[in-house]
Parts: sequence; C-alpha cells; structure tokens
Amino acid sequence: MDIKKSLKDVLVLFVICSVFGTLLALVNFITAPIIRANDSAAADAALLEVLPDGKNFKEIEITDKYPTVVDKGWKADGGYVFQMTVEGWSSGLVIMVGVDTEGKVAGVKHLQTNETYGLESQLNQVYLGDTLETLEFINVTSGATSLSSSGYFKAVDAALKSAAVANGEKVETKTPEEILQANCNTALGTTDLVFTRWFATEIITGVDKVYEAADGAGYVFIIGESFVGVNESGVTTPDASDENKATASEAYNTVTASALTEITELPSGINKNIVKKAYITLTGNYVFELEGSGYADYGASYGGGRAPIYISVSISPDGKIIDCVTTYHTESKGYGDKCATDEYRDGWVGKEGTDIVVSGKPVNSTDLGAIAGATYTTHGYQKAVKAAFAAFELLTEGGNE
Repeated sequence: MDIKKSLKDVLVLFVICSVFGTLLALVNFITAPIIRANDSAAADAALLEVLPDGKNFKEIEITDKYPTVVDKGWKADGGYVFQMTVEGWSSGLVIMVGVDTEGKVAGVKHLQTNETYGLESQLNQVYLGDTLETLEFINVTSGATSLSSSGYFKAVDAALKSAAVANGEKVETKTPEEILQANCNTALGTTDLVFTRWFATEIITGVDKVYEAADGAGYVFIIGESFVGVNESGVTTPDASDENKATASEAYNTVTASALTEITELPSGINKNIVKKAYITLTGNYVFELEGSGYADYGASYGGGRAPIYISVSISPDGKIIDCVTTYHTESKGYGDKCATDEYRDGWVGKEGTDIVVSGKPVNSTDLGAIAGATYTTHGYQKAVKAAFAAFELLTEGGNE
C-alpha cells in the first residue's frame, strides 16, 4: 500500500470539501438577506392589503393574553393586523387578518397554505365586515376541504378577539381545552399539569366527569359547573361546597380503589381478532381492550400492515356501558377521527348490546356510533363494541363474575 499516495488523496479530498463548504457558506451569506427582505416586503404588502386604511404600522408584543394561534400583531392608525397559524385540512395555514377601528374585519389574506388550490380566494372574502358579535362559522366548501373553512374561522375569530384585547377589552381568548386544563389546575392547586379524562372502570354517582393529573398528582371531579380537586391529602378546592367535597371524596376513594384482574383464559367463541384482552374489577365490571378495523386499517391492509382503532370499553354487571374510549387511531382527519371526541365517547355511555346495530351502506345516521361520512370507521367501531358485548355474555354465562 502506497501511504504517500493515500495521504495525498485524503489531502485533495479535504481541499475540495473545504472549497465547496466555503462556496456554500458564501452563497447562503449573500442570499439569506435577500430572502429575508423578500419575505419582509411580502408581509408589508399584506399589511396594507388586509388593512387598506392603515398607516404607521408598528409591531406589538403578543403576550399570553392573546389567543395561542396568534404569532404576530401590528397596531396602525387605522386599526390592527394579526397573523395567525391555524390548522385547516393540513397544518401550517398562516393567515393575516386586518381589523379596523370599528372592530370590523377589513381584510383577510393567506400567507402560507397547503389547502386545496384556489380555495383561499373565496375564503378570504367570506368574513369581511364581521365583528365579534356578528361572526358565525361559514362553510363554503364540502368534503375534506370543509376543514379549510374551519381554519379560516378560527383565524378570524382570533384576530377579532386580539383586537379587543389590544384595546383593553375583556374577552375570553382561551380554547375550551385550555379553559378545562386551567380549571383543573386551579381545582387541584397545581400549575401547568396536564389532565386527561379518566377511563371509567367503575360507576361513580353524582359526578359528571373525572380528570386525572399527570404524575399521579390527584384527580379533579366535575360536578355540574364545579371543579373539585382531591389528592391523597384530601380535597384541594377550599371554596367547594360541603356537599361537593363529600361527593368528590367518595368518588376519589372509588377511583383509586379500582383494580383490574386480567382474565387469562378466554372461552371459545370470543372473537380474538377484535377482543385482545379482558379484565374484571373487584366490583364485577368487565373491561375489554379492542382492535376495530376502520378506514385506516382498510387502507393499510393493501400494504400488508395493520392500522386498527384501539378501543377500551367497560361494561357493568347488568350489561350497560360504563365508558367507551378510543385510545389510539389513525382515521381520516375531520371524518373518522370524530371517534376520539368526548361527544362520541359520551354517546356510548349507558347503552346495551341490543342497542348496537351495525350500519349499512350508506351509514344510517340514527344508528348508535354512526359517524357521517365515515362508513368504514363506523362499521369497525360498531363491530368492535358488539364483539365486546358478545365476550361479556360468554364470560358471564361461564361463571367468571
């Protein structure tokens, strides 16, 4: 082996890489300011486009008082302009909205979008002249692109609320989910903890919903409009009524005492392609982990894989659903993904096996578990919960209570 030749080759390669690296850095040094200048010019033009009477634009600080989707804001002699990043059919829908001195939408413009081509020109017009009092959701599209309408509405709503905030008015800028999380933290005496809805394996009376804090910090019980927190030290919401404190304390004891025992020997006849695991609680409730075959699973099957809807359902000894929750899915956005909403989840509570009729094609909207525009998701979900009831009947008949 010629060591000198090898060293020479390495040196030549090093010099070539260094030259190209230097050239690349030089190109970036030259072009980066030009790109920034072009972006800035486009933004300045957009300011006047959405607020034609605006003058002397000055950027304002966006604090936590503003809606979370607001990225930037400008104050002008003729009103305000706000830039939002929202989610339509796809993420990263950047919209700029001008609000005049009368609190009316003066202009709307998309700066960045992956939505259906040509749709934006129509959506840019639908909310012109609206105020917070007159603003109503308008769906100018159908099918999958209806999500674009939803994204535009969120952006305009955020801009109008931001203008009110900038003028010193008091408006609610948080989303329902943000409000829920804030109320739960307040009730438990915590800050910035994430709360998730508890999967009910027990029947709890007097409580509408239960939320569990991250890291086992405690639970929050929603009773009517009241949020009552309880941890291992007791009730953490001092201003709760005595009646609500007692109800929450009892519920806390029920929740923390709940335990699952897996049923390892499942009787024949249970559809094990759907029913993956079964458990029984100390109080005789049954819990099933299911895999439903929805739209995503149908599509994945062509590639030889699987993408089921993962479902957990609990059933009381008298054959009624205590809770039914989608734990994971990859169903279509805006359609099948409705199976993961609280509204869909609540629709199953208290239902019996005889209430479930697997929908035909097209989906009958009156059937339990039906989701409009999501036939495969509907069928998969209905069949899965139906299979859980079939397993429940076999287990109870077999004396496994």
